[in-house]
Amino acid sequence: MMINKRLIGTVGESKKYIAGNVICQWISLVANIAIMIDITTFLGKLYEKNLETKHLITTLTIAITAVAVRYVFTFMSSKMSYLSSKAVKKTLREMIYKKLLQLGTSYNEQVKTSEVVQVAVEGVDQLETYFGSYLPQFFYAMLAPLTLFAVLCFVNIPCAVTLLLCVPLIPVAIIVVQKWAKKLLAKYWGQYTALGDTFLENLQGLTTLKIYLVMNRG
Repeated sequence: MMINKRLIGTVGESKKYIAGNVICQWISLVANIAIMIDITTFLGKLYEKNLETKHLITTLTIAITAVAVRYVFTFMSSKMSYLSSKAVKKTLREMIYKKLLQLGTSYNEQVKTSEVVQVAVEGVDQLETYFGSYLPQFFYAMLAPLTLFAVLCFVNIPCAVTLLLCVPLIPVAIIVVQKWAKKLLAKYWGQYTALGDTFLENLQGLTTLKIYLVMNRG
C-alpha cells in the first residue's frame, strides 16, 4: 500500500498538510543547495588565490541566510507533519466511534472488543506515521532528484543523467522493504490481537472475582 487513494480521500483535510510538508522540505533542499554552491565558490576563489573581503562577506551572508531558511522550513515541515497526523487521528477515531454507535451494544457479535480498541489506538497511530512521515517523504523523494538534476545539469550533464537514471531504484527499494514489513507486521498484529483478547478477558473476570470474594465474606 504505497498510495491508498481511498484512505487519503477519507481524510481529505490531511492533503493540504502533506503538500505543505513537501513544499517545506523542498525549500530546505534549495537552501542546502545554495549553501553548497556558496561554499564551493568560496573554496574556488581561495584555491585560485583570488579571494577578496567582499567574497568573504557574500559567502557568510548567503550561508547565514540559507541556514536560517533551513531552520524555519524544517520547523514548518515538522509542524505540517503534526497537523496531518492530528487530523488523521481525529477523523478516523470519530468514524470508528460513530460506527460503534450505529451498531449499538451488539457490535461485539461482529468484531471483538479488544480488536476495536487496538484498531482505534494502535491502528490509528500507525496511520499517523503513514500520513505524517511516509507520504510526504514519498513525494519529496520524487521531487528532490528532479531538482538536483536541474542544478547538476549546469555542472556536469553525464553525472546528472546518471543520478536521474538511478531514481527508479527508490520506489523499488521501498516496495521490497514494504513486502518484508507487511509479512512481519501481519504476524505481529495477530499476536497482538490475541494478547489483547487475553488481557480483556482477565479484566472482565475481575468483576466476577470481586463478586465471588464479597459473597464468600458474607
